[in-house]
Amino acid sequence: MDINGNISDIRQRMNQAAGKSGRNPSEIKLLAVSKTMSSDVVRCAYQAGLRAFAENRVQEWQEKVDHLPEDCEWHLVGRLQTNKVKYLDTRITLIHSLDRISLLEALEHHGTQRQMIWPTLVQVNIARDPHKAGVLEEEVEDFLTEVTRCEHVRVHGLMTIGALGASQEETQGYFRQLRLLKERIQVKTIPHVALKELSMGMSHDFEWAIQEGATIIRVGRQIFGERS
Repeated sequence: MDINGNISDIRQRMNQAAGKSGRNPSEIKLLAVSKTMSSDVVRCAYQAGLRAFAENRVQEWQEKVDHLPEDCEWHLVGRLQTNKVKYLDTRITLIHSLDRISLLEALEHHGTQRQMIWPTLVQVNIARDPHKAGVLEEEVEDFLTEVTRCEHVRVHGLMTIGALGASQEETQGYFRQLRLLKERIQVKTIPHVALKELSMGMSHDFEWAIQEGATIIRVGRQIFGERS
């Protein structure tokens, strides 16, 4: 497994995709999705220059966080169960999957108890895929209204997952739709909401996401290889 070479290749592709849309590559964060990978493998990616890592499950994050350098950024990208919120702490940089009121309430409850503010992204089911979690596009603004009532949750942007098996044209269309939604909401003043980030694009479609305005791409397989 050539993690160094893989990262170098991805950086090159990021630069090319950014160039096609007149963007500065430095605006785009490469988030290494390290789920199922050992701490030793993640450390190799760290030594190759990566600092931002993502886990799907709270338990996996707990198993790794104490074994890796303190300057790692840790993101949660999987569906977060409400009963797992109590295990999180300030070492979580960003929760990408705020997708329902019950989770919002759990974050607010534990944030109040521990005097913490949770940085989040709202997960949007932009492709209306019945098999995926996420707030529907037309419900996002109502959902953000609920966020304004929470003193311990902040929304920094939107996240989506591209539709499986969709063509490039369809996928870019969904990513564009999310960017336009962000731009429509951005001009409004909503307490506790500042939509700066667009988390979209994975190993198979991150270049299309960059062309449509992604600020965070979530890449696992192209860095670490196929998962066992």
